[in-house]
Amino acid sequence: MNIAEAARQTELSIDTIRYYDKLGILGELSRTPGGARTFTEGDLGWLRILRCLRDTGMSMADLRRFVAVDGDRDPGRRRELLEAHRRDVLERMERTRRELRVIDGKIAAYRDLEERGVEPVATTIR
Repeated sequence: MNIAEAARQTELSIDTIRYYDKLGILGELSRTPGGARTFTEGDLGWLRILRCLRDTGMSMADLRRFVAVDGDRDPGRRRELLEAHRRDVLERMERTRRELRVIDGKIAAYRDLEERGVEPVATTIR
């Protein structure tokens, strides 16, 4: 399939796919005689993994490290990288949960003020 269809199916932009290809993290893509990239189902699977890792906060440097490891020859190293990323994701999720509790508290405080018909005072609630 062509790059536009690959972008649609993976929910990545065409520019992102081109950037990943330029960085060499897509491996050897097939090309048409005119030089246009073509994508297999396997390529789409790889793009989805890359998107998942980026969407969950993996840095480009870590993504490049992940891609540089041959998963068939050194699955343990790939696993270690994924486990480290998983820990980072869990830490961010916990931090987000704490922050969400703060936001919920502020929402509750403003609702309380509204229900009581009290005008907020600068020193009362910020």
